[in-house]
Amino acid sequence: MSSIGIIFREKREFEALPQNWIPEPLGSRIEVEAIVQKYFPQTVPELLLSLEIETQDDSDSPRTISVTGVWGEREISVIKSICEALSARFYDSEIGGYYEF
Repeated sequence: MSSIGIIFREKREFEALPQNWIPEPLGSRIEVEAIVQKYFPQTVPELLLSLEIETQDDSDSPRTISVTGVWGEREISVIKSICEALSARFYDSEIGGYYEF
């Protein structure tokens, strides 16, 4: 069964976010793409993970990375590395809160 999550920058707890909240940019598109490529190379087909950076149509500087897959040990390691590199957090929709690494 696949899970869904999102990587974004926010210090406040998820429940404390206002209804009209918009995440701050994760960095420039080039920086974000480079970090994702570094920690999630497309040459590792055994990872049960899919990442989608917010499109340029939505924002010049991406604010989110959508994540779908199965959270195994290797997949969580990739997500954690990306979060650390971007000073971001990972919200897991199944647990209804931030994933604590």
